[in-house]
Amino acid sequence: MDDERWAFEAELEQDDDPPRSSAIEPVPEEDRISGQDQDGVVTVVVSPNADVLSVVLEQEWKQSVDPRGLHRAVAGAANAATIAALGRQVDDVAGNPPAMPTFGATPASAADESRLSTQDMLRLVEAATAELAKFTQRAATVVNRRITVESGGGHVRGEMTNGQIVAMEIDPSWLAQVRTGEIESEILDVLRQLRKASTPPGLADGPQGPAIAEIMGMLFDPHRMARRVGLEPSVDGEQV
Repeated sequence: MDDERWAFEAELEQDDDPPRSSAIEPVPEEDRISGQDQDGVVTVVVSPNADVLSVVLEQEWKQSVDPRGLHRAVAGAANAATIAALGRQVDDVAGNPPAMPTFGATPASAADESRLSTQDMLRLVEAATAELAKFTQRAATVVNRRITVESGGGHVRGEMTNGQIVAMEIDPSWLAQVRTGEIESEILDVLRQLRKASTPPGLADGPQGPAIAEIMGMLFDPHRMARRVGLEPSVDGEQV
């Protein structure tokens, strides 16, 4: 009886489903990355940064998978897309190593040239260590926590931890009443919420702070470091 009901609803969807709108994010077609579940029922498209652009269910998806198991297909497709995006990022970094950071592009004339004593260096290292510990604690809190979100319509729920979707729930009675486009929309809503909650602003930039910036700036300008610790003459030619 259930099979006959799903088949009947699939026939209605062929006539009634509106055209699926394309993703509105300005991501070129060649940069979009797709992930699918093992049965090819659900396709999740993401950007190179793993931001979720669209969710597409196959036209006859109810004939390929029990609707009560659609949540597993969604999780599989979303995780596959995320893994593919991470793989693309690794390949891009390997092929195009990032340039050395400029740390605010401070002009050489404005860079700090004051002498650093042994105590000054110790205090700088201690401050940078504290900034790094603060970042590490914040990152661990975000990465290890279990994030749970719900779609605006309340029919789809998802959970994520360590960047991977670990659980999805889709109301089966709702699936029996709505068209594919509505299902895709609520799934997309949940996947985008999960992505946003798992990547809060600031963490992607790595540890930040004035002490870290000062140390890294000197590491990428070894002559300035040598001048500040007294191993080279100052910029005006005098030994500091």
